[in-house]
Amino acid sequence: MHISYRNKILLKKLLRVLLILLAVALVAGILLVIYLEPFLVYDRDGAHLDMDGTMMQVATPNEPAAARPVIDNPQIVYTSGAAMNKTIQEMGGYYITTAMLQDPDAVFEEIKQIEEPCAVMIQLKSRFGNFYYSSSISGSQKADVKISVIDQMITYLSNKGFYLIAEIPAFSDPVFALDHQECGLPMAGGYLWMDEYGCYWLDPADEEVLSYLSQIARELVGRGFHEVAFSEYRFPDTNSISYYSEKTRSEVIADSVAQLTSNFAGSATVISFVSSADDFPVESCTGRMYVKDVAGSKVTHYQQTYGAAGTLTEIVYVVNSRDTRFEDQAVLRPLIAD
Repeated sequence: MHISYRNKILLKKLLRVLLILLAVALVAGILLVIYLEPFLVYDRDGAHLDMDGTMMQVATPNEPAAARPVIDNPQIVYTSGAAMNKTIQEMGGYYITTAMLQDPDAVFEEIKQIEEPCAVMIQLKSRFGNFYYSSSISGSQKADVKISVIDQMITYLSNKGFYLIAEIPAFSDPVFALDHQECGLPMAGGYLWMDEYGCYWLDPADEEVLSYLSQIARELVGRGFHEVAFSEYRFPDTNSISYYSEKTRSEVIADSVAQLTSNFAGSATVISFVSSADDFPVESCTGRMYVKDVAGSKVTHYQQTYGAAGTLTEIVYVVNSRDTRFEDQAVLRPLIAD
């Protein structure tokens, strides 16, 4: 079909006019919605216009608490446990490792057998940098396990009023190190240093590293955790790392501990550490110190070494031992026996 040049011009003008009218109508519609928004009232039947205010909802007084039905579904009702107001020494508790989480269904079943809320420490990131929960942190790599089951388990523990502690290996993290190589610990030749497990380590003084650890802690608090305990918070014991600083390595760790702790000053989040080193800077800690896999004969030693600082909330022993010397101490024991 042949269209003359004159008709083509007329069609273009008509199309231009239609587009202008459509734009005007769109703007008018938006302005009308903005104008009418204060007069919209929502009820069970949907949305209605109430130009004179006659349909304004009236608040119904709350019925007495005694008249409310009791709902026993633990997935709906939040059960506030007494564990919140106790020390770990008073409530006791368990620890869950990433090795146990290889079978999260078995772990979940064991948790359901616990009758009273207590403290539960869960290792939620491995030394290899894999996360054992559905983290939304950019670049995070999930472990090859049933993450959805672990997420459900965390929700269950939170709803039941358990005191939740997340253990996070701090500086052993090859995933983050490979993505941010400037944050790793290098050798003299410029290559990143690797430990016996094939893991790269992060610089404790690096601002990006501390921001990353703080981000993990905040995400876990959002998931219902009350406390985050950082393990592997140290320099690797090797002379192969080429590290230059005006401060000693001990001073670097002390400053790093103080800065990470200060990032949560004034909040309800407890930042703790896991270590058995005599020179760990406990004076910079305001949370708990978790001491792992030590003999009962060392209890007095750590009470004197760590307790002398006077800044710690509590010293907790994470052990798989029935040594009677742990009986009067704060102790976490394995949820599933090795």
